[in-house]
Amino acid sequence: MIVLDPRILVGSRKVVPAPRLESLTGKRLGILWNNRLGGDRLLRHVGDALTEKYGVADVYFTKKMFVGNAAPEEILNDLVTRVDAVVVGVGD
Repeated sequence: MIVLDPRILVGSRKVVPAPRLESLTGKRLGILWNNRLGGDRLLRHVGDALTEKYGVADVYFTKKMFVGNAAPEEILNDLVTRVDAVVVGVGD
């Protein structure tokens, strides 16, 4: 019998978050929807609210095809070339 351990070992993967922006004013905002029911409406509302309150210059909305999978590399690469910051969220 082979038993596999699905846990990530502590220290085996280091993730360094991107530096925070000083402001959203004039920035391009990406919104990545995970394709969950209702999430698109919520995230569009978030984009509108951030535009109104913080002066976001442009909102680019995209989605990944399946809820349970990580976003494909081509979607992430597209976001990196188009926007200054990304909001990701779920629905339901």
